[in-house]
Amino acid sequence: MISKHSNRLIWIAWIVLMPIIFYYANMVSPLRHIDRSNFLIIIALFLIVANMPIKINDATFSFIFGISILVFLSYGLVAELLISQLAYSILYIRLSITKKTLYRMPLNSLMFALCSIGSALLYYLVGGKIEPTGTKEIMNSLIPILIYTLVSFWINQIVIYFITIYLYKREMKLINREFKWDLFIYLLMYPIGISLYLMLETKGYITIIYITIYYIILMIILNSLSSALNMNKYLKKTMKISQKLSQRMEEEEVIDEFFEQLTTLIPVSYGNLFIVENKSLKLKRYFQNKCDEKIFSCPYFDTLEGSISKKVFFEKRRYSFHRRSQWYTNDHLKFSEAESLLSFPIIKNQEVVGVLTIASEQKNAFKKYQVVLIEILALYLAIAVENARFYLQTKIKSETDSLTGLYNFEYLESKIKDEFEQLKSFKIKSISLLLIDLDYFKRVNDQYGHQAGNEVLLEVARRIKMVVNQSGLVARFGGEEFSVLLVNHSERETYDLAEEIRKSLESIPFYITNHMTNEDQQIKITVTASIGAAVAPIVAREPSDLIRCADRAMYSKAKNAGRNKVAMYSK
Repeated sequence: MISKHSNRLIWIAWIVLMPIIFYYANMVSPLRHIDRSNFLIIIALFLIVANMPIKINDATFSFIFGISILVFLSYGLVAELLISQLAYSILYIRLSITKKTLYRMPLNSLMFALCSIGSALLYYLVGGKIEPTGTKEIMNSLIPILIYTLVSFWINQIVIYFITIYLYKREMKLINREFKWDLFIYLLMYPIGISLYLMLETKGYITIIYITIYYIILMIILNSLSSALNMNKYLKKTMKISQKLSQRMEEEEVIDEFFEQLTTLIPVSYGNLFIVENKSLKLKRYFQNKCDEKIFSCPYFDTLEGSISKKVFFEKRRYSFHRRSQWYTNDHLKFSEAESLLSFPIIKNQEVVGVLTIASEQKNAFKKYQVVLIEILALYLAIAVENARFYLQTKIKSETDSLTGLYNFEYLESKIKDEFEQLKSFKIKSISLLLIDLDYFKRVNDQYGHQAGNEVLLEVARRIKMVVNQSGLVARFGGEEFSVLLVNHSERETYDLAEEIRKSLESIPFYITNHMTNEDQQIKITVTASIGAAVAPIVAREPSDLIRCADRAMYSKAKNAGRNKVAMYSK
């Protein structure tokens, strides 16, 4: 994208220079007498060619230059300039110019005008003639026409190079893949242009009509072949993208990867993804593809009400629009500069599991085969999201205690090992571990039942989490034992936190249900805990040492000192 200042300069340059170019062209090569019927047929051929460009893979080309040679040889520079400007304008409109890229019209108009003027001048300088007749004159014009072709090609390439370097501020090699492809097209147009001229001179306009019909049939066949090739190419890309989606284990990463890869398939400027949760749509991602960055967000504003996504969800059908005037919904505000819009339900097992809405700043942006591939890719997305959620659920189950929701011993143990790696690399200063054992907990189970014991465990877990908050990791060590893992806490800070936990349990009574009676009587009890604490690297160098030291402090000091105590391990 270019700046507004550059955009303004391009338009001013076009308005000022184009009249000068046409005036100069008329001075050099005045407009000759034109056979109206032939000329109208040539214009019709020009318009047909401009409206039917050939697309193979990502390259687009047209036979416009071949007809430019025909017009130049038949009627001179001014006629060629006029018709080529008209044809290229139609071609660029056909290729979906947006408001942001509208400046390309005058920019390309100037570029092709320079090509016309420059190549014509060289043609005249080397002795080329307009309307060559007879075999001798035509044979003598072959070299000038070749020079005309090559000069036009080189001016075009040089202008593109300087525009890319100085206007778009992008690096570019002058001789690249596009350079070679364009050279091939220009050299192909050289004999085609001469053949068209000879047929017009010898057989008249009837031949041009036959050629036009042949060209239309050829374009239909080639574009059908191109669509098939593109379909095959995009299918391969779709399979690769689905593999990338399946490799992501986090739901957010899956969705971001989907939109990231989607931009490599089609020109996506905006996007919304809604996922069905509890039988209603929930916005999972709002995507915006700017020229310099991609924005992934989940905005707070309501994007569903009055949107095409809501309509698609309830009607369970796809909507596709090729230009902005065809659709007007709440999406007009979100997709402020969009032209094409596509919205469809993501259906899995005959149920709508989500709605994907994408928009492009280009008109006619989404081809039929691309829509089919996007729907396939969206289904892969739904499966990948489902897999990510299943993975998360499995991961949570493997890491947490089913009763209290705290982390379990296995997770705590792996976390301690990770923190020791950080400690050894001097990324953290210390690791503290608290082991909390409830005093006389067996009595609660024996007197009031195991369900009452579970109620106590749940409340203990809640109180410990409330005290620790974000400063550490709380886990259930096993049975009636809990643990707290702290990082970068001194011995004093560790002791103070342990004491705060102990007081939070002792000072506030626990209300539980006596499940040993038929009445399920509510009773009040007091729960205390003995806490052992150890700090590495002061007393421990390895994870197992830290656990053993905290365990010794709890049993040897806190329990033996009468319970309801905090004890720090020291050597």
